Amino acid sequence: MRIVAHRGNNLQAPENTLQSLISAYTSGAGVLEFDVQLTKDHQLVVSHDGTINRLTGTDTGDVFIKDLTLQELRWGSYDFGETFNPYQVEGFRYHQTKKRIQIERLQDLLDHLPADIDKLIELKHDSSLNEEMRQTFVTLFASVIVERALQEQVVVYSKDKLSLHLLKQQIPGIKTAVFDWELSPADQLKLLIAEKADGLVTDLDSVLDSNASVTDFGKELQKVFQEQQLSVGVILYPFRKPGVPTEKEVKALRTLDFIWSVSTDSMIGTYQNNQATDFSKWLYPQYDWLPLSTFQGNVIDRDWFALGYAKANRYYRIYQQDGVQIALQKYDGFLPLPPDADEVKERLNNLELRMMYTEKTWPFYSGGGLGIVKPLEGDFIATVDYEMTRPMSQAQTLEMAVTNVDPSAHRDKPPQTFRDIDAFYDPHGCPPYVGVEHDEDDGYRINWNLGADYDNNQYGSPFGNGKIPQAGTLRLERRGHYFSAYYKNSYDAPYWICAGVVKNETLNHRIFLRCVAKRWLQEKQDGGSGYHTVEENTFTFKNLLITKPIK
Repeated sequence: MRIVAHRGNNLQAPENTLQSLISAYTSGAGVLEFDVQLTKDHQLVVSHDGTINRLTGTDTGDVFIKDLTLQELRWGSYDFGETFNPYQVEGFRYHQTKKRIQIERLQDLLDHLPADIDKLIELKHDSSLNEEMRQTFVTLFASVIVERALQEQVVVYSKDKLSLHLLKQQIPGIKTAVFDWELSPADQLKLLIAEKADGLVTDLDSVLDSNASVTDFGKELQKVFQEQQLSVGVILYPFRKPGVPTEKEVKALRTLDFIWSVSTDSMIGTYQNNQATDFSKWLYPQYDWLPLSTFQGNVIDRDWFALGYAKANRYYRIYQQDGVQIALQKYDGFLPLPPDADEVKERLNNLELRMMYTEKTWPFYSGGGLGIVKPLEGDFIATVDYEMTRPMSQAQTLEMAVTNVDPSAHRDKPPQTFRDIDAFYDPHGCPPYVGVEHDEDDGYRINWNLGADYDNNQYGSPFGNGKIPQAGTLRLERRGHYFSAYYKNSYDAPYWICAGVVKNETLNHRIFLRCVAKRWLQEKQDGGSGYHTVEENTFTFKNLLITKPIK
């Protein structure tokens, strides 16, 4: 029995986007489900609704996808993440920048999704309103599937049975499933048999009762499955809000041979009535590879961890004291002059900078934290809590990341020379890497580097509010070459929000994890001259946990 990610992890990222689907993949989904519609100019796009209103917040009357071109959908003013607010937090906005979430084109989505996972695809009946439209829709879809040799990787379902007939003509042997929830259980059985489909999509509550026992309808479905030797069987959707099965239901379904799958709106968990429910461990069985590390007391566990410094200066200290502390002390010494300084001051300024280069001290650049000394192999999920004594400012960041490079020797004292420092402990250092960060006061984002050059550092768009929270939790997932980043905090994200996904094929099977923070010197970007104040702060990491899937 498979766990299907219904429109991806749609409680963590906007539904039917690459972000929600990759997020579901790294969270352990067995199948990715999404929906396909036809545009006015005969392009295939990924959307459940025939209109764009629910996702974009458009309130000027129904705006139908079939009446818009791909150009209008993707490059108009529509933001398909505008209404995304899964935990109903007042004032929450997924993007804090002007960037919009665009509707996905089917070809692009398929080309970017992992190849080693099945896809469950609904051909929406909104795109089959007449014979000509249906013919165009199905023919285009079939060509996309055949071009990519995905015939064996997809199960296609639709409320429009004529679309399935046409698809079977164009791709003989492709697996299809019928559904019509408006029909009675008896009529759904008749539909399954009459259409000679490979499976039936129906409601979870019609197959299992409140005690997770099989209903009479479920028993009839099992009988048809065995008699017809269906290659798919029954595909279940929890017709509830949110659409997630219970642990008891999943355990029962895993014992039933006629159940092909059950869907969920999230592979991670839900947040309702101020209560979080984490069901990742029973949807995606895992074990604790690194047991929960609270970092209580002041003695670091050297079997697992090392502390280290990214720069050599006396203005910060890293130590364990009821958490791993990165204490950035006040600095009010020399700062480079703004570009408009007079010639004499500029020459003195350059001389001072050259002395710093020679000494390799950089007093206004401080960074470091903890690294795991044991290699982390294969897929994992890592979470860590953090706190700050002051709100995050410009030119400060904290990060949890993985890199190919192992941490150097443990340093329990501030470095005296540049020989005592290690780029492993530098946020955005030691490429290639992938990380999740609370970046300055901009928000939360994923970061990565696909090569070995610092100039190749790349950063996703910031999400959420980075100005106010002084505590939160970061999460990083890996499955194969794919990574997903998340955050949560008590201010605007009481449960996990996806802050980006990326594919990084340059990271090894064996990697090393770090939790680090830093501050640096940054020029003002708001039209003023000079530099931002080098602010003091103390970052604390606690409750680090790493789990790995049970294969």
